[in-house]
Amino acid sequence: MGRPYPRARHRTPKAANIRRPARCGAMATKSHRDSPAGTDLAAEVRRLRLHQRILRDFGRIALEDLEVKPLLQRATAQAARATGVAHTKIMRYRTEHGDLLAEAGVGWRPGVVGKARFGIDTASPPGRALQTGQPVLIDDIRGHPEFRIHPTFAEHGLVALLNVPIRFDGIIWGTLEADSEQPGHFDELDIEFLETMASLVAGTLQRHQAAAQAEAAAAEVAVRAERRAILLRELQHRAKNNLGLVVSLLGRERRTASAQQDTRAADRLGTLMQRVTAIALAQDRLSGTEGGGMGDGTGTNLAGYLQALLGSLELSLDDRVVFEADLEDCMLPFDKAVAAGLVVNELVTNAVKHAYPEGEEGAVRISLHVDEAKAEAALTVSDDGRGTDAPAPEERKAGGGQGLDLLRLLAQQLGGEIERGTPERGTSITVHFPLIP
Repeated sequence: MGRPYPRARHRTPKAANIRRPARCGAMATKSHRDSPAGTDLAAEVRRLRLHQRILRDFGRIALEDLEVKPLLQRATAQAARATGVAHTKIMRYRTEHGDLLAEAGVGWRPGVVGKARFGIDTASPPGRALQTGQPVLIDDIRGHPEFRIHPTFAEHGLVALLNVPIRFDGIIWGTLEADSEQPGHFDELDIEFLETMASLVAGTLQRHQAAAQAEAAAAEVAVRAERRAILLRELQHRAKNNLGLVVSLLGRERRTASAQQDTRAADRLGTLMQRVTAIALAQDRLSGTEGGGMGDGTGTNLAGYLQALLGSLELSLDDRVVFEADLEDCMLPFDKAVAAGLVVNELVTNAVKHAYPEGEEGAVRISLHVDEAKAEAALTVSDDGRGTDAPAPEERKAGGGQGLDLLRLLAQQLGGEIERGTPERGTSITVHFPLIP
């Protein structure tokens, strides 16, 4: 009756002819192992139907989002109902302690569940199930030569027991055990039921473990990202401090040049200070102080950065020149954003210096247009002033024209090209560059 099990079965001679008690939902009959004429088929069918209903209902419960502890407790309660006993438990294998801990159970005195420890050696019934990965059925453990009796067994008057392993992912998580006061209580149907119940429990445990691992992995990623962000902010803060020190040193040199009436040197130092200020402003954007960063400390919205840069430049000119900006959002890595900001800084300061000299008022237009189809951006600075011409050779020898050389280098850094427009009045210069990180 039932499928054969190539596993150890432990029965003592005195348990050979013990009648088993009636099961829940079944008539009081002999065990099919003890019946000389065979099994009472009607009782067997009722038992199988009961097992089927219990497994079906528990399978539905196992799919719910229950915590592990309540789920294990329900499993032990249903196992007791199906096997017709008053004592069942689920034990978890604790590798760190080298034992099996009673995690859930029914029928036990207070202090057993959550505290009772069981051995993992082969003389311990649950330990043998753990070691062999096979069910262990003992009809009567009293005086058994291979197994020792745990104190909780003697305390509760238990003699027969059935252990099945709970396994998933190639490991044995623990065991499910049913215990009886009657020798020879369990049979092959009980083994099949407990094995199926253990499989359902294992599937639920596996799902919970996978969810916990996913949450832990996500938390670890978040922690690493936060640590990286903190490190980047610290580095950016130090870089900003260093830029501030550079501006301070340039300012001191500029004051010295002005005191010595070296106008050309003072102007060039002022230009350098403005360039460093433009870089420092980009650093502020990158660190997220203005909310313009990518969120990962690697870049910024170029439109927001240029808007802030123009605001700084406009204040430095005492409202003499008005800026008209038409800027589309464009996310760029930090180094390219700095290059684009320096382009605008050079072109705007040149326009103010050459297009509107000697205190003249006027407007400078700055546009940033993005072509998503071509993955390209166009940055244009134009004015309606007197216009600018290329510096003469003697002027270049004296130090003039360095802004144009810098502009070419910045365009190269952007991977772009410079286009000089031909408006009827004033100057228009456009830098085309690809939107590639």
